[in-house]
Amino acid sequence: MKVLEIKSDERGNYLEVFKIPGCGQASYATSKPGAIRGNHYHKRKKETICVIEGEALIRMRNRENNEIKECRVSGDKPQVFDMPVGWTHSIKNIGKEELKLLIWANEIFDPNNPDTYAEEV
Repeated sequence: MKVLEIKSDERGNYLEVFKIPGCGQASYATSKPGAIRGNHYHKRKKETICVIEGEALIRMRNRENNEIKECRVSGDKPQVFDMPVGWTHSIKNIGKEELKLLIWANEIFDPNNPDTYAEEV
């Protein structure tokens, strides 16, 4: 058995659950009402996100032409979103309750080579 580290801040909690070499990483996150996660992009990492509880506004911006896509999602009708490589993205809790997210990335997070670049959507 391995005890996992819960990373907490003003937005909520973040937990790296599964790390499988060659397959990637699955994480679980919570966000408080009004909190925004993301506002970053990746040059190589692919992320897939699913809202499993709560309400969110997912925003993505193409850094090449500034095209913006927005989608309101709810855990009542879970959907899977692929975040395109090179697009800035954010997830805002627009509900009154805690937002719960399941996140998959195609690579394991490496703090020495994070591939996460801060940039507003």
